[in-house]
Amino acid sequence: MYRGGGLLESLHGSVPEWLLLAAALVTRFGDVWVLLSITIAASWLLTWRGNDGGSGHRTSTAGREHAAVSDATPGLTPRVPAVWLVGVVVGGLAAMTALKYLFVLPRPELVAATPAALPAALEPTYISTVTLGGYGFPSGHALGATVAYGLLALTVRTGTRRVRFAAAGVFILAISLSRVVLAVHYPGDIVAGIVLGVVYLAAVLWLLERSPFDRTTTAFALALGLALLAMVASGSAGRSVTYAALAAGALAAWSIARPQLRSSSPPSSTTASRSRSTPQPAYHTESATVALALLAGITALEGSVEAVVPAAALGVLVVVPAVAVARRPS
Repeated sequence: MYRGGGLLESLHGSVPEWLLLAAALVTRFGDVWVLLSITIAASWLLTWRGNDGGSGHRTSTAGREHAAVSDATPGLTPRVPAVWLVGVVVGGLAAMTALKYLFVLPRPELVAATPAALPAALEPTYISTVTLGGYGFPSGHALGATVAYGLLALTVRTGTRRVRFAAAGVFILAISLSRVVLAVHYPGDIVAGIVLGVVYLAAVLWLLERSPFDRTTTAFALALGLALLAMVASGSAGRSVTYAALAAGALAAWSIARPQLRSSSPPSSTTASRSRSTPQPAYHTESATVALALLAGITALEGSVEAVVPAAALGVLVVVPAVAVARRPS
């Protein structure tokens, strides 16, 4: 498979030091924990603002979510947690891990020069950035940035749609090009990462709008499935266990907390009659049971609580604050 090795070699050695320094900084915005942190913060903010992150035209799934919450708080504007955004991003990162171990294509053997202007205190960080191990195809930074920043451009209601997509495009392109400048990816890796990120995002959004389940359950269940696939493909390497535990923890927490949104305030007589005619979704109990069982299975398989519990706790932490905010009508 041609991945642009000739182009990378022609660029290597001719990159100015200032560009290497800039690339080392920009590339951090595509790191896994940066993408997750930004998405988690955005999901909480959207929940607080009463925006669940859905598209402007509501389909049946989104409408059912709003109806369920408004039943509990008649006459008030409902807040529906937007934590499903985190599930979409975790699923994208898990899919990327699985693809890397399916293609098993190496990274470039070239190593970017260390800029003389780089402070000594930052040298270890820079060296670790340009001497990565693992597989190179597709680019995880390109795929992850496309999913995370593309998703935020679609869901955050700040500025015009054109401005949001332009800003997301700049971030995605800058992060992707930084990987080539630092010689940790071939040009073909980042092109594949962007394309696969767009395809994944489009497919997941299509699924979320048509799923018979609520978006958060669907997003984290999909993320958990992709993470388990990544565990199989990688032999539980490459953060696949982290993604699986995070998704399972979030799915369990959401499945347990979700019914509470309907009972967060005393119902009126009208609400009571509607609740009797519209039973609680039974799948939340089953999804919580399955998620907890899988979490226990992952822990047993890994043989180390330390490898699973922190990620599962993060998954719970993602959901709980958003649910707490959602129970306070706007």
